[in-house]
Amino acid sequence: MRLNLIPRGPVRSYTFRAGERSGVWFVTKNDAFYGDYLSRGQAIEAACFGARTVEAKGGSARVLTSPGDTLVGHQLVASSPRAAGGRS
Repeated sequence: MRLNLIPRGPVRSYTFRAGERSGVWFVTKNDAFYGDYLSRGQAIEAACFGARTVEAKGGSARVLTSPGDTLVGHQLVASSPRAAGGRS
């Protein structure tokens, strides 16, 4: 039996950034508009969800937020209620 491996391209890397302008929170993905949000928490949650989606498809991602492009941990911890499918 012979296996043919499918060649994969380079791993794509994405940066999600959450920031605030005139009272509206926004998220960008590689400097392109991703979405507007009513709160900082919603913006960070959306950016983290986007980053996890990218990683689930084989890419790499990071999430940054203001002030100063602070790195945000976006992976779910297995012991958290949200990771187990519950609400937090």
